Amino acid sequence: MRRAALARLAFVLLACAAHFSVQADETPRSTIGLASGKEHLSNGSPDWRETSLQLNYGLAPRQSVGLGLTRTRRFGLNDTQVNAGLVTPLGAALVLSLEANASSSHHVLAKNALGGALQYEFARGWLLHGGGRSTRYNDVRVNQGLLMLEHYFSDFGASLAWRPARAFGATAHGLELRASYYYSDRDSVGIIVAGGKEAANIGGGVQLSSLRSAALVGRHWLGKDWALNYSLGHTRQGDFYIRNGFSLGLQAAF
Repeated sequence: MRRAALARLAFVLLACAAHFSVQADETPRSTIGLASGKEHLSNGSPDWRETSLQLNYGLAPRQSVGLGLTRTRRFGLNDTQVNAGLVTPLGAALVLSLEANASSSHHVLAKNALGGALQYEFARGWLLHGGGRSTRYNDVRVNQGLLMLEHYFSDFGASLAWRPARAFGATAHGLELRASYYYSDRDSVGIIVAGGKEAANIGGGVQLSSLRSAALVGRHWLGKDWALNYSLGHTRQGDFYIRNGFSLGLQAAF
């Protein structure tokens, strides 16, 4: 299942792996970030709210560990989730990413999840990603796969991903297209469009439903050590509701 928050439209650690591969010759800096988001639902449900704190510690080029804490309120229910991750190279062209999360309350969020992915740079600027995730909810386990092709050229980047998911004895398929423009060495703005079916918690439990979404995402550095992260998104979750929302975050590098 894709996470509902706009800032989490893809595997977080997989995105970090791609970031480190592009900047493989640089000594990574550690970052800490605080983000908050809000989404309005069309069916009269209370607005969704999320606040997260994320620490990523750079160990070596293309290698980092991460730890995060997230607080959400959805359908009038509060949840807290902790997450941890690792990105590490397995060779000159191969990077492994691992991620796990757990929620002690899990009213709407999953009880726990464990995932991993491999990134292979098979030619300059061309990356192939493959991975999987197993997510446990109160009433069902959702198994999700990932196959993604990514390309960087000039000041641009683009990717196409296929995300199959298995739940309730049925298989759902989703597609995701991303395009990014890097208007400086560290600043970027991009769009993400996705569609298909997914296993989603729509308030009364997890169900397979259709999904159509679009988001504008970006990062702008305010100086050497501070960056602003932002997103605007629109999601149609089958016939259940439409979500419109935003997120803002401040990140410090050290």
